[in-house]
Amino acid sequence: MDKIVVITGPTAVGKTKLSLSVAQHFNTEIINADAFQIYKQMNIGTAKPTPAEQAMVKHHLIDIIEPGCEFSIAEYQKRVRLIIDQMLKEHKLPILVGGSGLYINSVIKDYHFDSAMRDEQKFADLSNEALHELLASLDQSAADKIHQNNRKRLIRAIELAQSPSFKNSTAPSPYFYDVLCIFLSDDRETLYDRINKRVDQMIENGLVEEVKKIGLNNFSTTSKVAIGYKELIAYLNQEISFTDAVDLIKKNSRHYAKRQYTWFKNQTDSVIVKINPDYFKQTINEVINLINNFLKLE
Repeated sequence: MDKIVVITGPTAVGKTKLSLSVAQHFNTEIINADAFQIYKQMNIGTAKPTPAEQAMVKHHLIDIIEPGCEFSIAEYQKRVRLIIDQMLKEHKLPILVGGSGLYINSVIKDYHFDSAMRDEQKFADLSNEALHELLASLDQSAADKIHQNNRKRLIRAIELAQSPSFKNSTAPSPYFYDVLCIFLSDDRETLYDRINKRVDQMIENGLVEEVKKIGLNNFSTTSKVAIGYKELIAYLNQEISFTDAVDLIKKNSRHYAKRQYTWFKNQTDSVIVKINPDYFKQTINEVINLINNFLKLE
């Protein structure tokens, strides 16, 4: 099978910083694996690589659609695999970078998105509340992220959770590629402190103004659930106070980081690399060595 590399980990752990150095070392390109960096204008809240960082290394699937557009996991899978095919033809090592576990697994595992899975009629007799309860019984992480009134996303998540390729079993889901998945980790207390400080920095950098510029009514059902945006939308709609909105962003970001640890522990075979924030070059070298050994394996 063709070899690809995934660099993932919880929010704010340092994926972008590390991936830039790794991609430059291997003279290759980065494929975005963040569910919300695909949206134009959503820059600050998604911690999107800056224009300067994108100039250092070519990035794929960043700024590809407007915030008002819907975007599915099936579409992501299709686009990424086309990019991977092209990179392999050019003898470049595909590197996926991001923390969206379901998006990553849709690419690296043999997920199938057929029309039968999208038959909404079989759920016609279930209320939104019943759908949400069903999803929670199948995939609590997904249920936590989807509002019970978002019927379309609930049904899509249930279909995916019920698909054979999604379910945990004694045999792991078949992989579509030969994958080295590197999960960057850090002490929880240190990571949570970094998350809180990053949220403060995002606010200082103009996240509220960014949401206003996009427009409260210009987010799609898939884009408006992004952490940092949904809380500020609620604030700007005068549903909560500014202080509560910022506190919620921090809380939801910490909870998301915890879910990311759980997801990759249970859903993906990963090599855990604990970062050294005081000497990050050591972490970069460790990852480069892991990839070198992976590429040498036949």
